Amino acid sequence: MLNRVVVNIDGFDYTVVSEDSEEHIRKSAALVDKNIQEVKASTSLSTVTSVVLAAMNIADKYYKAQDGTDGLRLQVKDYAEECARLRAEVARLKKEAKKA
Repeated sequence: MLNRVVVNIDGFDYTVVSEDSEEHIRKSAALVDKNIQEVKASTSLSTVTSVVLAAMNIADKYYKAQDGTDGLRLQVKDYAEECARLRAEVARLKKEAKKA
């Protein structure tokens, strides 16, 4: 089901059509608007340039978060492999204990 949600970004209304929930759409729009307002508050650049810089800030945060997630995935993989090794060791030690 498609949701149609009107959001306001930088003083302009946009109709967003998406399968995402209304809450998600509004949250995304609020993030974009917040970033644009932060850039505009700290510079005297044109609206277009402010929007581009806001998009760059969002992309930067996205890629940093993605890098962090990749690091966590590797760490979880290492823990899973260690857990498998330890289970095999426990099984081996149980067998040895039964033989003794």
